[in-house]
Formats: sequence, structure tokens, C-alpha cells
Amino acid sequence: MLGIAAYVWHRNTRFSTPGGLGYGGTLMGYGLGTVAGLLIIWLMWLGVRKRRFKASMTMTQGWLSAHVYLGLGLIVIATLHTGFELGLNLHTLVYVLMLLVVFSGIYGVLVFLREPERMTLAMGEDNIEMLLLQIQDSDQQAARLALQLPDEFNSLLQAAASKTRLRGSLFQHVFRTLSRGCPSTRAVSRIQGLNRSLKGEQGRLGREVYSLMLGRRTAVEKIRSELRSLARMRLWLLVHVPLSFALLFALAGHVVSVFIYW
Repeated sequence: MLGIAAYVWHRNTRFSTPGGLGYGGTLMGYGLGTVAGLLIIWLMWLGVRKRRFKASMTMTQGWLSAHVYLGLGLIVIATLHTGFELGLNLHTLVYVLMLLVVFSGIYGVLVFLREPERMTLAMGEDNIEMLLLQIQDSDQQAARLALQLPDEFNSLLQAAASKTRLRGSLFQHVFRTLSRGCPSTRAVSRIQGLNRSLKGEQGRLGREVYSLMLGRRTAVEKIRSELRSLARMRLWLLVHVPLSFALLFALAGHVVSVFIYW
């Protein structure tokens, strides 16, 4: 609010350029630019420092709140510094990179607030190793039962066991492409249909196989959900950290160019 008040006062009482166009080369512009630059350096320092020690949950939330509020304040200060004059130049690049860093940081906060809780709710007391053992056990039991069932059961089970993909690239997890056409899901759907034509002992065996495959599909979905949450958190770091360093280098170029042409 102080920055906005100072900008409005300066614009209405001290500012005069041909055409009334705004730009950051006034005394007020340099002042706001200095504050914005220091905020950028401070925010990057906070990001490094908070990883140097094991912090409590309360301290971590404090760092997070400071990061968010300072980042939002930076948007206001940097926007005022531009004087609302943007173009195809290094100065605008710095401004755009700053916006990308701040908004990617906000996304990261949302991810780290939501994903751990979602992972806990989805996995319960399970973990990936336990679920993999459960899948292996279900496959073995289903394969034994399917020996007394039509050949299509065996084909579906083999496809589910050999072609179901659990691990993939970061983007495959984020965009859920591994779930499309999943052999385990296809097996569950097809076995349910096949069971309608089975009678007696085969009908009972078919229902057992179906139950085992349901358990397999649930375990597969839990593992994918866990890996998807981890991928979302990793994606944030892969975007936010490089953008932050790009902003720092662009900011250095911006400052040097200002002093050269001052």
C-alpha cells in the first residue's frame, strides 16, 4: 500500500515526460526497482536457507507464508517500477520472468499443501512395496484359477501382468497417460462380461478371478496416484528453480544496462 501511495503521489505531482508515458527511469522508478530487486534476492535467499536445516512444521509454514506474501508484494512493486510501460526488451523479460516465478511458486505452495494429504488418504497404511507384492500375489492366484477357465481369461491375465505400466516419465504421471487403455482395467471389464456366460464351478472360479483382478486394479491405481503426486511436486521444482535462476541472471543484465545508459 505504501508503494502504491508513493507511486500515485509521484505520478500526480512530480512526473512529467512527453506524452505522459510511464517509465522506470525516474527517481521513484529507481527506488521501486531497487526494492523489487532486493525482494527478488531476498526471496531466493529464503528458498536456499530454509533447506539448510530441519525445520518444524510451524517454522516451515512460516517460511512458506513469508515466501507467498513477499512474492505477491513483489508483483505490485515491480509493476509500479515499470510505470506500466512494457515492450520487447530485456526489462520486460525480467518482468515476465518475475511473474512466472511468482505464479509457479504459488502453484508449488498449493501442490505441497494438497498432495501429501492426498497421498496419505489414498495409500492408507500401504506403501508401494506392499502393493507390488499384493499385485504379484493376485497374479499368481488368478493364473492358477484361470487354468480351468476359457483361454481368453489367460490372455487377459497375461496382458495385465506383462503390459500394465506403473512407472513412466514425469509428464506421463502428471497427465495420467499411463491410465489410458490400461490392460488391468481392460481385464476387469472383460472378465466381468465373460462371467455372465459361465455356470457352476467355472462361474465360481470366474468370480474369484474377477475379485483378484479388482484388487489388482485398485493396487495399480494407488501406486499410480502416489507416483503422480510425487511427479507433481517434482514438476514444480523443475519449473520454479530454473525460472528463478533465469530471473536472477536477467535481473543482473537489467541492472547493468540501466547503469550503462543512465
